[in-house]
Amino acid sequence: MHKESWTILGYTESQKAEVAEAFGKKLLNVGEIMEKDRADDAWLSEENLLNPGQKAADLLSENCEIYLKKFNLLSTLNTSIRHLSTGEIAKILLVAEISKKPEMLVLDKPFDGLDAKSREELAQMLPDLMKDGVRIVLFLNDCSNQSQSEKIAQLPPKIGGNTAELLCEDLAILKNVRIKYGEKIVLDNVNWTVKRGEHWKITGPNGCGKTTLLSLISGDNPQSFVNDITLFGKKRGSGETIWDIKKNIGIVSTLFHRNYTVFATALETVISGFHDTIGIYREPTRLEIETAISWLELAGIKNSTNKPFQSLPYGEQRLVLILRAMVKHPPILILDEPCFGLTPQSRKLVLDLVEILAQSKNTTILFVSHNEEDFVKGIKKHLKISILPSPAGVAQLVER
Repeated sequence: MHKESWTILGYTESQKAEVAEAFGKKLLNVGEIMEKDRADDAWLSEENLLNPGQKAADLLSENCEIYLKKFNLLSTLNTSIRHLSTGEIAKILLVAEISKKPEMLVLDKPFDGLDAKSREELAQMLPDLMKDGVRIVLFLNDCSNQSQSEKIAQLPPKIGGNTAELLCEDLAILKNVRIKYGEKIVLDNVNWTVKRGEHWKITGPNGCGKTTLLSLISGDNPQSFVNDITLFGKKRGSGETIWDIKKNIGIVSTLFHRNYTVFATALETVISGFHDTIGIYREPTRLEIETAISWLELAGIKNSTNKPFQSLPYGEQRLVLILRAMVKHPPILILDEPCFGLTPQSRKLVLDLVEILAQSKNTTILFVSHNEEDFVKGIKKHLKISILPSPAGVAQLVER
């Protein structure tokens, strides 16, 4: 196959690894690289959490300016990786590899996590690389057989009553919120109310502040204390604990995935969703175990029940974390790029699960995705975030 390039559809994880090995090349899978980095990069270690951390420029070599311009990344070079979005990190890693002009480039789902403009840029860039003599092997999801999978009838039942007696209709209220990192303003003058039973799809370009916005609701952003934010009827900083917030929320994001580093089996990981912990620190009840197994069986991964979470392929880890977020049927379910790294079959399963939850009266869904195919009929509201053209890079929220 001298000078030929290939697109490969419909593969298993083992087949993918075998093909890459046959070519004698490393497989560039952005999700798996980020998952690996959490374990062995200094900027993610516990003692360095307050340091500026490794900058985007540290990952790059020379001769990549043209690609940085195409992906609109020049302004991110001096930014800590911890402050970049999933899509921005994906683009930085792609640029790092592409700029080396290798003889062969093996890419696994490189369009995952990229916004529409970046996907278009990458699609135009690959033929140019091939013209320059780079052979490309491209693994892409084959979505043609998704409709053949069985429809989910119902979800495993919720254990007990509500996780909290939510008397308020307004689950989250943000007033004139401003988030700033150093000199960079990420969000400014944000006013947004999330009402019980309203499901939102949140879109916008990579780096516009979608994940930052959701971190204010999940309680994970310390700047929420200096802003006017009310969650579940209580104003932030009025004496509530982080656990008062966490008990009402289920969450999946690339950052959360990256931080789930404890030793636990797939079953224990799902069970941890009942207690809002990373890992489990008390003996689970029989009902918790049975319910968690039911979720794993529903997802078709019951055979991974007792396997260590860290030993699972990246996409299966993601699926387990999605089950963890859903297991308690939380009042708010935050899904930040939940389908990142999933196979077509798992993607369809997750979207079906989200659809069922959206039809219920108990869970309000906040769903982030760049992929227009990640369509959930029950999500009616749309929050679009645009970056205003200014040196500060301020993001603007547009409600539709």
